[in-house]
Amino acid sequence: MMKLALARWRELWQGGLPPRSLAAFVFALICVALATIVRMALGEISPASAVFAPYYSATLVAALVGGWRAGSFAAAAGAVAAFWFFVPPDWTSHAFDREWIVSYFLFAVSSLVIVWAAKSYRDLLWRLRDEEERRQLLNRELAHRIRNTLAIVESVISRTLREEPELRVKLHDRIAALAVTNDLLIKAEWRGARLRQILAGEFAPHDAAHFKLDGQDFECPSELATVLALVFHELTTNAAKYGALSTAQGRVTLCWTKYDERVAFEWTESGGPPPAASRREGFGTTLLHKGLRQFGGDVEMRFLPSGLTCRLSLAVPDARPGAAAGAAAEEALHSAPLPAAPVNKAAVG
Repeated sequence: MMKLALARWRELWQGGLPPRSLAAFVFALICVALATIVRMALGEISPASAVFAPYYSATLVAALVGGWRAGSFAAAAGAVAAFWFFVPPDWTSHAFDREWIVSYFLFAVSSLVIVWAAKSYRDLLWRLRDEEERRQLLNRELAHRIRNTLAIVESVISRTLREEPELRVKLHDRIAALAVTNDLLIKAEWRGARLRQILAGEFAPHDAAHFKLDGQDFECPSELATVLALVFHELTTNAAKYGALSTAQGRVTLCWTKYDERVAFEWTESGGPPPAASRREGFGTTLLHKGLRQFGGDVEMRFLPSGLTCRLSLAVPDARPGAAAGAAAEEALHSAPLPAAPVNKAAVG
């Protein structure tokens, strides 16, 4: 029962009551009644307590929840309750004494200020809520347009590369990786995405038992999230084709450490076929170098008999909506030579 009452109060406090409604004025009366009870309790402890003190709070709460009319009604009802219950019996003979006149004046002015402040707050709150609704609507429309654009791009690629199914599949997978990251960013309102969410999206097509992740999760700004999604997509795709994920015993260990606004990753494969280094720079290698350049990144790749080891480090920019999100990825997409035939694992991509 208590939880239900608290939940109802939370809903009432956050949503308010319709102005001019009967419920708003009833709520104002309830506030005045509670203030009267509090004043009676205080009077038992200290009879000399200020007569109007509890009714300031009643006016404020009534105005915030029910609007300025309800707040004004609470102030008037509070004044009547104070005169009726707490004014001394000889008030009529002292009604125009200086201290009483000052008390009336202070209560009236304070109530006006309280009601005005509450009205201003409610107006601002409703404007912010309207802006939030419009922003969410635009965000949903943007998400819809992005999905449609990616679908059109994928359709064009499929028609253009009908005779090259392997290349078509590669481009489809890369576009799908961008789409997954975009969905994460849209849900987060373009503030960024958690690193483990990005990794989970890229590793989802594979058995989770093949992966071991070691590192503290952190928020990636939108521009960094897009590039990291493509980088790990390329590493995962090549591991599935030529490396550790191409065998049942293969494993991928990804460790990362964040320090002084930089993060260092180490991608280690084991249990797969030994990699053979290639002199040809594929899309993944181009993306690693060009995509991370804007973040002050560096890359080191080692082809060991046990599997590929890739170390990369980069600066993590401040989390903010990135107008340049994906700029490096787009540069790599346009500048990298796209393979017409399978390349070995060393050319990441």
